[in-house]
Amino acid sequence: MSAETMAALTPLRGLWRTSGHVLDGSGRRTAEITGTDEYELMTGGQWLIHRVDVLVGGARTVALELIGDPGEDGTFAMRAFDGSGAYDEMRLSVADGGVLHLAGEGVRSTLRVDRDAMEALWERDDGVRWVPWMEMRFDRIR
Repeated sequence: MSAETMAALTPLRGLWRTSGHVLDGSGRRTAEITGTDEYELMTGGQWLIHRVDVLVGGARTVALELIGDPGEDGTFAMRAFDGSGAYDEMRLSVADGGVLHLAGEGVRSTLRVDRDAMEALWERDDGVRWVPWMEMRFDRIR
């Protein structure tokens, strides 16, 4: 993989203050999310390491995600592991204008990234349609 390929993820790099809410199927806020997300390039430049440390409704969630391994379709693999032992995999695609699309089994998100902030709306498949799941904001700390 070339450094140019991973350069598409450079805007994510840094430490971010995380805030947001879990939403019910009607879009009503049901739990607050606070904490930090950090993205750093692993030595060798082949993977972006994503560390998550947040409170969701007061319950701590810690996760580690590796982003890289671009496919022939231009999307990146996202492999996440959390403190409970759960493992998840999604794909990330880069669009114009600082927009990233994330998709996994039954979940998807659009992340809008600029220099000092990011915003994301997560949706989940309820079996009939896509419904709001989480609204998130990330403010750059460094």
